[in-house]
Amino acid sequence: MSGKKVLVTGSGGLLGSHLVNKIPNCIGYSSQELDITKTQYVNQIVEKEKPDIIIHAAAFTDVEACETEIDKAFEVNTIGTQNLVNCCIDKDILFVFISSTGIYGSHKTERYTEFDKVEPSTIHHSSKYEAEKVVRSHLNKYLILRTGWIFGGSALHRKNFVYQRYMEAKNNDLIHSDESQIGNPTYVLDLVEQIKVLISANQFGIYNCVNCADRVSRYDYVKKIVELFALDCKVEIAPEGMFKRIAPVSNNESALNYKLGLLDLDCMGDWDSALQRYIHTLKENI
Repeated sequence: MSGKKVLVTGSGGLLGSHLVNKIPNCIGYSSQELDITKTQYVNQIVEKEKPDIIIHAAAFTDVEACETEIDKAFEVNTIGTQNLVNCCIDKDILFVFISSTGIYGSHKTERYTEFDKVEPSTIHHSSKYEAEKVVRSHLNKYLILRTGWIFGGSALHRKNFVYQRYMEAKNNDLIHSDESQIGNPTYVLDLVEQIKVLISANQFGIYNCVNCADRVSRYDYVKKIVELFALDCKVEIAPEGMFKRIAPVSNNESALNYKLGLLDLDCMGDWDSALQRYIHTLKENI
């Protein structure tokens, strides 16, 4: 990546902000600074910055809201991606698209690999998959990175799941968590390093990029958070229906970095050791 100029969209988010901080010669635009749904603004920024690489991390990520704000979901996640892709078609730009392991759907009980079919069950994941198809059909130089359950960052970040569970457990003797959904808790710093590895290795195509986790539920995740903070709080499995959702989210968002493993490029590590590293740093700042 040496000498390459990198443009990051969604730099105000958890992943985007860490990309800007950890990648040299990188400029970030938050969603407030760059409205990706406006073609002329996207064109102006790309022409102004002349990046060698675009990492597109901006998205409408509220899975619940996407079910009722369908137009916004496709406008931001699909059309916004199309606008950025259009700027790359006739230029030598590597386009890196951040997607989700949630797009695979509900047709397996084991971890999904990149060679499994994709059957998204929510509007959010449908809009992300449509964006993937735009990238694949129009570009040759691209990376589509499917990730999920990202944690990390400042305690002040509004979507800091780990810190929120810490505060909940700190203030209660008993909390509940859902056992029905499994996935891969993924440390944002590990994801950033994996992105750097793939770009430096001149890789292209679709990759799962998650910390290693096999049949880890939200309940397992929350229980481990409480354990690592050494809090005197009991975590119990939530009764059915306690956490009602509008979106028909798959109960299996778990994935395996199958292609990274075959290429000997997987640097993500296990989810629990990653969580331990993060909580160690978080403790120093709270």
